[in-house]
Amino acid sequence: MKCNLVSIDLAKNVFQLCALDEQNNVIFNKQIKRDKLLHELRQIEPTLVVMEACYSANPWGRRFKALGHTVKCIPAYVVKPFVRGNKNDANDALAIAEAARRPNVRFVEIKSVEQQDVQSLQRIRERLLKNRIGDSNQLKGLLAEYGIVLPVKHGALKKYVPDILEDADNELSITARHFIERLHNNVQALTTQIEEVDGILISLLKDNKAYQRILNVPGVGAKVAATFLASVNDIHVFKNGRQFAAWIGLTPAQYASGDKSRMGGITKRGNQSLRKMLILGARAVLNWCDKTDDNLRRWAQHIKKRMHGCKAVVALANKLARIIWVIMAKEVEFDVKKACA
Repeated sequence: MKCNLVSIDLAKNVFQLCALDEQNNVIFNKQIKRDKLLHELRQIEPTLVVMEACYSANPWGRRFKALGHTVKCIPAYVVKPFVRGNKNDANDALAIAEAARRPNVRFVEIKSVEQQDVQSLQRIRERLLKNRIGDSNQLKGLLAEYGIVLPVKHGALKKYVPDILEDADNELSITARHFIERLHNNVQALTTQIEEVDGILISLLKDNKAYQRILNVPGVGAKVAATFLASVNDIHVFKNGRQFAAWIGLTPAQYASGDKSRMGGITKRGNQSLRKMLILGARAVLNWCDKTDDNLRRWAQHIKKRMHGCKAVVALANKLARIIWVIMAKEVEFDVKKACA
């Protein structure tokens, strides 16, 4: 069978398959069970297959690619305006097909297994960090209720809690010492797990040329580089560095009507994890930009003087995103003399 486009509304057990011809007429729009989906795709000549970006899109996308199809994912928020009528799988599949026809839609590329490994490890690390922060805050709060106030820094728990538990002169009861020791052990165990995940991430990416290349950019450490490689399949889908920065959500939102136009705060669209990492890296560069004299640091010093600190951090993060785009798109090494020249 020959189709011009096939859209699939993914699910757990029952999928909705919609096929369009060259005139955008619906050839069929039917339900397919999970074990029949690949067989159905084999009956169709290689064509464009479009799905919503969701938890199961990547493994299905790799299987469809193996059949010779061109596979793309589309964000769910792009599909929603095209849904007409009642909410059902048939209308959803048709809306996916219609949204894919829009000329300015940016698709989500299918991730490789290696990229999914890195992304999964990062998500595990984020959860471990949240759990460690929660346990640390609860431990400090409980100690404060017993009149023991610790410094804010993370290393304070490891340094002071063992001595607090051994001190017989404080007001801690046997019960309090028991749950404080248990919370402290949880924090130390989570720290060990985070370090293990970091080691696995570094071992996975240490031989990656792109990873080594962007590590030379100021503010881009191992975690930022890993987040970038897990988030971006092909940098060439962005025409320039500004498009890449806009995709991350680091460009101002525009409000325009008629002859009136104004710029607002950053859009915060796109990949939240990558945006957060770049902002953290930019903040580190901005804090120490007075210690080094080169083009990038001088530019950072200039924006630091003329605008609010938070705006300066975002501006520098935007600049770092554009630098990363140039390095990846042109496959060149970072040259601080060319940065902000």
